[in-house]
Amino acid sequence: MKFSYIGYKDVTKTATGTNLKVVLTEDSQALDEVVVVGYGTQKKVNLTGAVGSVDAADLTKRVSPNASSMLQGRVPGLQIVQNSANPGAEQAAIQIRGQGTFSDAGSNPLVLIDGVEGDMNKVNPNMIENITVLKDAASASIYGSRAANGVILITTKNGTEGRLNIDYNFNMAWQSPTTKQDRITNSAEYMTLFNKALTHTGGDIATKGYKQEWIDAYKNAAPGDPMYPNHDWYDDIIKTAPMQQHFLSVNGGKNGTTYNFGLGYLDQDGMVIKTGYKRYDAQMNLKTNLGGRVTFGTNINFSKSQRHSTSYTSGGNQIDNNETEDMILCMYAQGPYYTPYLPDGRFCTGGYSGRGHNKAPLAVAYSGGGKKFDENYVLGSAFAKVKIIDGLDAEVKASVRYNQLQSKCLTVSVKAYKLHPDEFGNHEESTYNSDVNTLTVRQETEMQYTLYGTLNYKKTFADKHNLNVMLGYNQENFKYDKIGGYRTGVPTNTHWELDVAPTAGQTNEGGAYEWAIQSYFGRLNYDFMGKYLFEASFRYDGTSRLASGKRWGLFPSFSAGWRVSEENFLKNVEWISNLKVRGSWGQLGNQNIGNYPYQDLLTAVKYNFGGQVSQGFTQDALSNPEIKWETTTAVDFGVDFGFFNNRLFGSIDWYKKTTKDILRELQVPTHIGVSAPMVNDGTMENKGWEFVLGHENRIGNFTYSISANLETYRNKLVKFGAREINSSNGTIKQEGLPWSSYYMYVFDGIYQNQSEIDNGPKPLSNLTQPGDMKYKDISGPDGVPDGKITPDDRVVVDGAFPKFNYGFTINAAYKGFDLSLFFQGVEGKKIYVKEWGIAPFRQASVPSTFWRGAWDGEGTSNSIPHIFNDNYAPNTAVSTWWLQDGSYLRMKNIQIGYTLPKAWLSKIHFQNVRIYFSGDNLLTFTDFFQGLDPERTAQNSRGAIYPQAKVVSFGLKVTL
Repeated sequence: MKFSYIGYKDVTKTATGTNLKVVLTEDSQALDEVVVVGYGTQKKVNLTGAVGSVDAADLTKRVSPNASSMLQGRVPGLQIVQNSANPGAEQAAIQIRGQGTFSDAGSNPLVLIDGVEGDMNKVNPNMIENITVLKDAASASIYGSRAANGVILITTKNGTEGRLNIDYNFNMAWQSPTTKQDRITNSAEYMTLFNKALTHTGGDIATKGYKQEWIDAYKNAAPGDPMYPNHDWYDDIIKTAPMQQHFLSVNGGKNGTTYNFGLGYLDQDGMVIKTGYKRYDAQMNLKTNLGGRVTFGTNINFSKSQRHSTSYTSGGNQIDNNETEDMILCMYAQGPYYTPYLPDGRFCTGGYSGRGHNKAPLAVAYSGGGKKFDENYVLGSAFAKVKIIDGLDAEVKASVRYNQLQSKCLTVSVKAYKLHPDEFGNHEESTYNSDVNTLTVRQETEMQYTLYGTLNYKKTFADKHNLNVMLGYNQENFKYDKIGGYRTGVPTNTHWELDVAPTAGQTNEGGAYEWAIQSYFGRLNYDFMGKYLFEASFRYDGTSRLASGKRWGLFPSFSAGWRVSEENFLKNVEWISNLKVRGSWGQLGNQNIGNYPYQDLLTAVKYNFGGQVSQGFTQDALSNPEIKWETTTAVDFGVDFGFFNNRLFGSIDWYKKTTKDILRELQVPTHIGVSAPMVNDGTMENKGWEFVLGHENRIGNFTYSISANLETYRNKLVKFGAREINSSNGTIKQEGLPWSSYYMYVFDGIYQNQSEIDNGPKPLSNLTQPGDMKYKDISGPDGVPDGKITPDDRVVVDGAFPKFNYGFTINAAYKGFDLSLFFQGVEGKKIYVKEWGIAPFRQASVPSTFWRGAWDGEGTSNSIPHIFNDNYAPNTAVSTWWLQDGSYLRMKNIQIGYTLPKAWLSKIHFQNVRIYFSGDNLLTFTDFFQGLDPERTAQNSRGAIYPQAKVVSFGLKVTL
């Protein structure tokens, strides 16, 4: 008989009578849990810094093609927003404890894979053993100038000594949009509303509107008549898309040598037509002991990916344009009164001559050409560890990271025709890209070399004093190269090589930059009987990105902890398993500040000299050799606790992170004529709280666990200089406010009649009429209301940063069945949404159905204005009407699995077989604009972006 209980070691006994005495002993595994930290590992109970971790079991509960999305909502303080589900280009934004700076250095954390810098989305998630997030300066300062925005440490799986294991994982999934907008796709209704909007905005019905005879023809047409359709273009552009993943691993070990070889394959179609992504990856981890004192190992990660999409339909270099967003924008800007094809099969673009719309998206997608992105990535490292004497170890690791991206954009001439013929029976032709095919090719290469060595001494004195000292050296070199070319006149829609096109009119591009950093670092850990904990570390960095006299920076940190639960006065309090208080202080630098900001740079230009175009050079930006490091100072206080033998556990953290001497362009008048120099002038502060609470238990054969995390923080721009207002996006940068706060007019209802306009504050626009938006008169030049709406009436509106982020997980298992639920949410975030996808008739876009409730006479609505056409000034001012609550709660994942009994598997010599069904993003609760997804990285964005994906899948995991 087997006896088990959460927090205690399992005991197996043979029943020999009616009474059986069983004594369970405490399992110290929780106390012995080891966490990866900078250049080493530490017991979790001895940590004095703010560190979060996720192991492989939790990470892979979500079925995702990349690791970044798997981390979302798992660690408090780690903010991940996935902007879209565009395969291979999800553009996830990752921050640790908020936006730390407003300089070009950015707020992206440092990502290290097996100790060296790499791309987490190039690692197959099945090869990840655990991920550690270093959130405060005490835990991250060992990485100095690379760690101002925090550090993410990824450890891949090694083999273990014992039998050979063969693991195979398969997953088949189907992706569809998380939400779909309800739009007005009845053609007669669309035309009628368009005429109404055009009349309200002062347009000419005769030349831009729809004739009544056309409207009547659509009203009276027989269902299915190809000349008078009611068509929804959404279903032509957005499709349910399959995705499959395969992973094979061979791992094991013998006689001091362990190995793990993994192969992965991903084939992901995009939900937007003609988009897709394939990735082939391989990982080899090998470690061997050479004679007892020397251990040698290597970690090699290889990834080859291919991404494709449509292209723009305009000349010139189109590689850098967002072609998928353009495709979705075009989808919105198509009327329902025509379809993608004429009855004879030709592409269709619009129904009647002179009536607005965007280019025909299916014609662009299926006429040939497009974009191709081929990427090859290698991250390889080798290390040697030497045990010099007892307690003294040395390690040396060398690595190379190679990344090559080849991009091609073939833009082809596209022809499409109006649905309804003219009086001569001809369908008006439109040509995109001027009857000329163009090709742009670019190759970019990155090479990064890293070498580091550490010396580690560990000793216990008098069985009470535990000392661990580490010293190290690090050297990194990075170089980037780019070369590209452009030609016009490609003879066909299928040629992807430059040499097939003539040289006339060709252009080329190129560039390169490099940087290097050299570092010395060290760390001291001391504890007295595992009760009183102290850690100190330093990093001394020198970077090529600053002038010689400013290159070096020292970044220290100190932290301490007190395991109160180890004190005698709590030893006998049985329900307290662990109680620790800790605090830390530290400083970090930021070297991601551009490559040559302190040097005078010359830019190549062409100019007319004597009637001929000549090449010259000019200095178009001032330089500043006195710039120095950005410095982030962080303070953290935390409590870790575990009660009832750690069945109830959690932590609380408070932190304050301040970045000073932020590198930014000096604010100068525009008449200077050149770009301003970089200066150290700015301070930003983030303060916040983080909470974790969890519970786990076993009741017979039923086990369960519940865990939740929540974080809240406040961003403040402490020092900036003169305020800067972005009138087009409604944001302000001003000292004392959060970075890029919303700054806009306050919506105050709808003008119901002319009397309200005449007797109220003078409107912002002279075109204002009944049915238009009304704005609050809040202030004038002297700070008091002045009876007219002017830019002085704009106010700061909260919502640029969320009030809090949260996530919670529920796991349960009974015999062979298992269930996991993971929810993630954001509260208090607001998003300014505009133009395509939300504004009515933007470029003739089909309106959302909520515009049926628009104002249509006095008293009909005080919340939705009269429907209008395109950029109608009275209703498109940057106001709170367009600022929507982006809060949401989303069921990120649900997974149900069944593991076959060992008794069955032993007969066929299998170790483990598990089948499962999984769903991602199946439920979302939000008050955001109907049909639009609130999870997006942009503070200000169009409604039309690549949709987020709802994923349904099934999978199989087998171990031989």
